[in-house]
Amino acid sequence: MIVKTIFTMVLASVTVLVSAQDSLPVSIPQTSVLQKKNFLNHLDASVTVGSTGLGFDFAMPIGEYVQIRAGAAFFPHIKLKMTYGLEMTGDSDNDNGNVQPATEGTTSFEKAARVLKETTGRDVSPEVSMWAVPQYNNFKLMVDVFPFKNRRWHITAGFYIGNRNFATAYNRTEDMPNLLSVNLYNHLIDKLKEGGDIFVWEGEAVSIPDQLKQSALRNGYIAVPFGVLKNDVVKDDQVVYRKGETYFVKPAEDNMIHSEGYINKFKPYIGFGYGGHLFKGSETMISFDAGVMFWGGSPKLVTHDGVDLVHDLPKIRGSVGRTVDFAKMFTVFPVINLRLTQRIF
Repeated sequence: MIVKTIFTMVLASVTVLVSAQDSLPVSIPQTSVLQKKNFLNHLDASVTVGSTGLGFDFAMPIGEYVQIRAGAAFFPHIKLKMTYGLEMTGDSDNDNGNVQPATEGTTSFEKAARVLKETTGRDVSPEVSMWAVPQYNNFKLMVDVFPFKNRRWHITAGFYIGNRNFATAYNRTEDMPNLLSVNLYNHLIDKLKEGGDIFVWEGEAVSIPDQLKQSALRNGYIAVPFGVLKNDVVKDDQVVYRKGETYFVKPAEDNMIHSEGYINKFKPYIGFGYGGHLFKGSETMISFDAGVMFWGGSPKLVTHDGVDLVHDLPKIRGSVGRTVDFAKMFTVFPVINLRLTQRIF
């Protein structure tokens, strides 16, 4: 009641100022004219649930058949599991995505795992899991137009604006020891490529025979093959990967493999909806909204070393590839929301 009184006083003040400018007699009762025209004369509060997450909004009429609506939506931080396999970058069959059968203990990965175990005492597993976590939060401003007198159907136009980084993916905590082992092995390969000794202990160099060194260099690093690049990849004004190369993901210095999803902050929206009373005689309304949010093209999924999995690679294997293929479809984001509305005043 207090809110309604304050709101009425504000409208009355605006009316007085406008009337004074026109040199017309003014009086506070003129606010009833605005109320009769259904202009900002009530406030509705709603809670929403749907493809944009959980949210709320507030709506006020700006005419007999138009209302303006503002609110926010927050997507729950659910975790989606993905898995990927570790392989050797020197395997000749990585480019076509086929792993040739071999007897146990004879694959290049198993040989590398055995070397790592014997030199450092650490095991390495060929499979790692990741969590994909949405973090999709938006403010929204909408205008609803009711084309029919019963005000059940409405057409909506407006926009969402929110965080650019809409999702993140990272390996599970349980897999960090495994990726630490991978980085240890890859460090050994770096040392061999530099042509120096593996390490020096109290002035004595520790190295390996040339035959074993050449074998290790042929096998290459332990990494995740994601596919053949369809264009050059530039990071910090430097070409880090060339078109036509097989892109292998190696753990970052923090022993993590992670990527970030990006979309435009500003996202126009257009849609429609239908609503009515929750039940006969109730002031609570129930309605649904359906429409599309324009992302401005497919989202970007950028790894920690700067490769966009959506735009730089034509095809990725495994569950990661299925997730990326799913993301490629969303040049627009489908919006389906259910809304419960209660009149405040």
